[in-house]
Amino acid sequence: MQTNTHTFRIVGIKGHGAFENFATEVPEFARQLLHRTREIEHHTNIEIALFEPKWGEGHLEGHYYVGILVRDKPSHVPKGMEYLEVSGTYVSAKGSIEHVDLLYEEVGQWTADQNLTRNWLSYIVETYHPTENGEEVEVFLPVMGS
Repeated sequence: MQTNTHTFRIVGIKGHGAFENFATEVPEFARQLLHRTREIEHHTNIEIALFEPKWGEGHLEGHYYVGILVRDKPSHVPKGMEYLEVSGTYVSAKGSIEHVDLLYEEVGQWTADQNLTRNWLSYIVETYHPTENGEEVEVFLPVMGS
């Protein structure tokens, strides 16, 4: 694992809800968005989700975006969607979507082992990649740049 700087260009829709419901809400929002992919210019067919970090036990609700990565800023953003550019330094790991919780443990442990500081003001990012056997997810945990 290593830290890398990334810029994500996204056209997506914003959602809000209880953190405990993200696992069911986010995929449902993603399905709604996928029905409208053809409306999005310059899209890459790579799905993405951005998550507001949960900073503690009392932080019960947050927002998220589901979207599609785009190569360039579109000249037109479809109704009800937003264009975002999110940049930062991330620790990332990729694996089966069935084991996303283990990926989070890996990047969290590696971040701690390397004495890196989490960036609690930046979105946690997940990108989704279809495979022959289902889907892989890449998890990007934001850290403070060096």
